[in-house]
Amino acid sequence: MSTHFQSDFVKGERLREVLRVEDFADRYRLDDMQRRDLLKLFGQFATLQELLTNRRIPREYR
Repeated sequence: MSTHFQSDFVKGERLREVLRVEDFADRYRLDDMQRRDLLKLFGQFATLQELLTNRRIPREYR
């Protein structure tokens, strides 16, 4: 079943927030390799959405 989506209902203002890549890496405890890759990809600054979609989440096995 589908419903009508109202774009003004969802506010993505927080995702457009511009952050320093170093601060993001510290906050999310990224390792040095991921930090380096994000810096190569975006430079010193990027939006929160870009950083969240490009980070790698380590897999945890039982």
